Amino acid sequence: MSGWMRRLRRRDERGAGTLEYVGVTILGAVLVLGLLYSPASGDIGNGFRGAVCSVIQRTDCEEPNPHGEPGDPGDPPSGQTPLEDATDGEYVAIGDSFASGEGAWDYEDGTDFDDRDDLWPFNNDEEAHNRCHRSGNAYSQILSENNDFAGGTNFRACSGATIEDLNNPNDGNTDEPTQYDALNEDTSLVTVSIGGNDLGFADVLKDCIINGARGVGFIEKCQDKHGQRIEDRLVTLYDDLMAEYAEIRRRAPNARIIVVGYPPLFVDNPSDSYGNLLFAEDQVWMNEQAAALNAVIRQAAADSGVEFVDPTSAFQGHGIGSDDPWFNDLDWGGPGFSLVDPSSFHPNAQGHQAFADLIQQQLENPQYP
Repeated sequence: MSGWMRRLRRRDERGAGTLEYVGVTILGAVLVLGLLYSPASGDIGNGFRGAVCSVIQRTDCEEPNPHGEPGDPGDPPSGQTPLEDATDGEYVAIGDSFASGEGAWDYEDGTDFDDRDDLWPFNNDEEAHNRCHRSGNAYSQILSENNDFAGGTNFRACSGATIEDLNNPNDGNTDEPTQYDALNEDTSLVTVSIGGNDLGFADVLKDCIINGARGVGFIEKCQDKHGQRIEDRLVTLYDDLMAEYAEIRRRAPNARIIVVGYPPLFVDNPSDSYGNLLFAEDQVWMNEQAAALNAVIRQAAADSGVEFVDPTSAFQGHGIGSDDPWFNDLDWGGPGFSLVDPSSFHPNAQGHQAFADLIQQQLENPQYP
């Protein structure tokens, strides 16, 4: 069991004891009496389970799936097919660079410019800039082309976004409103990729390139610098994701919500790469951190009753270092005065096609975490 999961479990187990026993006993007696007089006896089991969870204040109880049993969602309450439910309104795509299509190119007008790229640094705060990099090849745009959304598509994802940017104006990009502003009662589908920037994966990559596992001994290595920090952040990230999924549900009460995880960047058995200056040990470690992040996202999705798509298996054999990579490797020389292009270590157009295929499968045949 991973460190973040052990810490979550210890936190949830606090307070168990005599008070819980008494509360459950009283609650059980009340529900048994209700069973004798209620014609809806088939719903008592589910009601009892939910009520007990409430009394003992546990968050890890299994709740009945609103669409059916786990792994078998059944027909949605509307009587439509799952795909019809997802397409009878507007599709809203929110999230970070893995949702915006950073690295898949063909960026929308107004999302790939920076007037601060000049030699006069004293007016940067006055110059417009937006590098959300919303790509025409992003998975949301492929889904929009392959499905007939009655309300169209609202593409709000932005490269570099964190959880905070979902519910606040993105100050790092000009004229970039709150992503949640797009959500309403007419939203029928929401896809969201978020969490990677909250763990600071860009800094992890940078530090592993600068000083990795077999780097300079008297300088802190990237795993030592970030390992404990990431484990600590995963615990609080779970709570943050739970809150965000609840907020999405509140703002878009009629929508299917599909949370998209992160694929491993590198092949399973990497070699030292002189192209991106990464040691094999660091590539393995970063894949492990992506797996830990996915585990947290999956758990938060399951506990929130939203859908989850895990791209890990589909991307096997297509990481950086493979013969058919679905990612961009390190690309030197970014826009303006950037040393590295932000497209580095992001899915290319093939990767986004793979994302779109997975989400399409989920749209048509939903599976729940």
